[in-house]
Amino acid sequence: MLSAKRFILLLGLFYFFLFIPSFPGSAGAQGITSAQEQEWIDAKVAIDAARKAQAEKYALETLKQAQDLLATADQGWQSKDVVKFTQASRLARAYAELARAMAEVKSEEEKVAAVQEELEKARAEVDRLKKFQ
Repeated sequence: MLSAKRFILLLGLFYFFLFIPSFPGSAGAQGITSAQEQEWIDAKVAIDAARKAQAEKYALETLKQAQDLLATADQGWQSKDVVKFTQASRLARAYAELARAMAEVKSEEEKVAAVQEELEKARAEVDRLKKFQ
């Protein structure tokens, strides 16, 4: 159940980052700051963490969105578009965290299903053995 709570928390963070207002007039006014670069780095780290959580197996579309957004951030970096770079970096991180959470939840669900199957087999064996007593 902790994984489900984590999934809900990360989903909330995703929507928070999705609707963070950008600061109008800041595009082109300054270069990309170290804090904005850190957001890009954090997005890359989040994508790597999602991959380690097997997001390619369990949350492929969401992971792909994160990767596409990171590519968009790279384009923003190249064109010195601060707003595009910052927004895409934040969204890439949010999507990557969502993909990781989805992968963790689905992985845990598979484990629970496997344990339930083993439990049913054990119960069936116990019932079978009781008949011979």
